[in-house]
Amino acid sequence: MAKRVSVIKHDTEVVQGEGSFVTMTALKVSEVRVLRKMSKSEAKDSDGFDEGLALIAAHVIDWDWVDDNGNELPLPAVDPSVMDLLTHQEADVLSDLLTGDAESKNSESK
Repeated sequence: MAKRVSVIKHDTEVVQGEGSFVTMTALKVSEVRVLRKMSKSEAKDSDGFDEGLALIAAHVIDWDWVDDNGNELPLPAVDPSVMDLLTHQEADVLSDLLTGDAESKNSESK
């Protein structure tokens, strides 16, 4: 019997060190449509950055991430402001994992 695989645990060693992970739910087609519209939008009042971070935060369901001092970061569902504490590289990794770009980047580098 089929079983949807929509929750995926990803290795995040590249930004959080050995053994680190993030577990995320998969994007739905409706969300991809919104992302595509945002990327094509000519709106001057928004570049989509905040909307993108909110979308990422909504899909992170578990992680073992820490700040620069080794303190655990709360899950975005518990404290959405944690997204402001991430480095640009961490946000990029989360974005790539959510959109599937991480897999394409990994296959290109092989």
